[in-house]
Amino acid sequence: MYNKLDEYLVKFSDENSSDDYWYDVGFEYACQLLDEFKEEDWSKLIQRIDEKNIIWKKRLVYCFGDNKRDEEMNIILKLIDTKDDELFVMCIDALCEINGKDNKSKIASNQVIERVLQLIPESGLATKKVLERFIQQIN
Repeated sequence: MYNKLDEYLVKFSDENSSDDYWYDVGFEYACQLLDEFKEEDWSKLIQRIDEKNIIWKKRLVYCFGDNKRDEEMNIILKLIDTKDDELFVMCIDALCEINGKDNKSKIASNQVIERVLQLIPESGLATKKVLERFIQQIN
């Protein structure tokens, strides 16, 4: 199943891929593929994620949050150390969806809060709301 997801995300991870199609339709199929993941698929994903381009990673993170899987949390915590602000905010948004009491220590120890606080003043309204919601949840 990992290979199917990888091939699918590659189709949507170049500069010419349609963002509108991805957000309207494409991500739903990727979510279906993730629903069918077995332990070995999650292992492959976490092992190979560093070699993927930034758009591929953004597409993946966009699929996270609803299922509240531990594997999703682990991948987000791995990707959140990015220099790309958009991917970082997408990770924060996904964390807001899967955040639980047992996850607060993982998030806080990942030194995410400091970066969130730095981004809030320079962010647009929608991004600011995501970041502020995260701070409220973590406190």
